Amino acid sequence: MDEKQLDAQQSLELITRMIRSTRQRLERHSGRPFLIWGYTTVAVSLLNYALNIAGADPAWSLTWFLIPVIGCLLMRLFPEKKSSEPRTEIDRIIHSLWRVCSLTLIPIFLFSFLHGWSYRPSLFALITLTMSVGTASTGLIVRSKVYTAAGFFGMAGSVLFALYDFRLGQLARTTEIDTTMMSNEILIFALLFVGMMVVPGHIINYRTRHEK
Repeated sequence: MDEKQLDAQQSLELITRMIRSTRQRLERHSGRPFLIWGYTTVAVSLLNYALNIAGADPAWSLTWFLIPVIGCLLMRLFPEKKSSEPRTEIDRIIHSLWRVCSLTLIPIFLFSFLHGWSYRPSLFALITLTMSVGTASTGLIVRSKVYTAAGFFGMAGSVLFALYDFRLGQLARTTEIDTTMMSNEILIFALLFVGMMVVPGHIINYRTRHEK
């Protein structure tokens, strides 16, 4: 009986060490991808907002696909430093989680592309919600307050698209909806990514610098 209890205790300690190791490694190295994808998303969002306000051709909406192109390019130009620490099972779980989240974005983009921009509020909300779930899940798995807070911030913020769309529907009964009002959803999208990825990225980098 004592041996079984000891084995259970050792297993628990091993899992705890794996979680701690993964959290420390993530908080040392995840500032870079958070900032790269966060700033890229915000920059492309503001570009599209400016194009919409300027009355550019709808074909310019394809510039949204610059996000994965620029993001992947910057990730290759600024690669993560090789870590001498062994990868754990928790690392594999988190890697698989983000792979699923990334693949989920493909049908979301195709849905909007094939059905037109009338589904734009749903597109923004689904993208924000998908990335938020990935971030919050990562935070809960490795017990990181930064990831968890950022993820739940994005999840709560994704409701803003439905509320704003509902508000536009009410205004449309008495007021003509112009391009600026329609494009404000892009600003909401950019703002949520600032809070969900850019700010946490800077917090993580700040902590990493002061730990050295």
